[in-house]
Amino acid sequence: MKIELFDTASKALNVNFTNKVVVVIDVLRATSVITTAFANGAKEIYPFMGVEETFEMAKKIDGSLLAGERGGIKIDGFDLGNSPLDFTKEKIFNKTICMTTSNGTRAIENSKTADVIYICSFLNVSSVAKKLLNEDRDIAIICSGTNDEFSLDDSLCAGILLNKLKSKAKLNDFSLSMAKMAQFMPDIKKVLEGTKHYEYLKSLGFTKDLEYCITPDIIDVVPYYKNSKIILDNDT
Repeated sequence: MKIELFDTASKALNVNFTNKVVVVIDVLRATSVITTAFANGAKEIYPFMGVEETFEMAKKIDGSLLAGERGGIKIDGFDLGNSPLDFTKEKIFNKTICMTTSNGTRAIENSKTADVIYICSFLNVSSVAKKLLNEDRDIAIICSGTNDEFSLDDSLCAGILLNKLKSKAKLNDFSLSMAKMAQFMPDIKKVLEGTKHYEYLKSLGFTKDLEYCITPDIIDVVPYYKNSKIILDNDT
């Protein structure tokens, strides 16, 4: 098994992922939202890059919810923003969600040629690793980053995931460096304090979101994207 690591969503643009498995990571906060939504009973999520296409899909599905952000703030007219704590069972159980975010849904869009795209966050990293250890195909891990820049939160999560996979795959130096960083920096909060996106979300008042999103392995689900939507892998 070969594992390739991309440090931003833009690096995955125009890459052919045919016959590969992709893992998309956007810890703060899209993949944390998606993981939480399915843990609370969401039926399916349609991810989009643009706001207008998200609106258009929602019009076609009775009872669907609009979710998304720009600059971390909920989009006007949307039912939900990008705070995982808002995706409660009472709001989203058995609902279809049409979603757009600044980075995470773009990473999914850029990797649509893959056989399957798994959704990973700190919240479900061990469950995703378990799924990947049963794969025979090559793997690409896409860290969404923030506005086409490296984001330590995503890469630290990728490093944790890589540590769980390295017994089965040979890592190149970049992937190995992320794995070693995660291994020797176990206090996630201390590592991320001071980083650009972490501090930006804190400045917007999302401290509880941050505390939640950096908590490993509190959810045992593996959502995956296939045929234009994200659904739940029920084999976990």
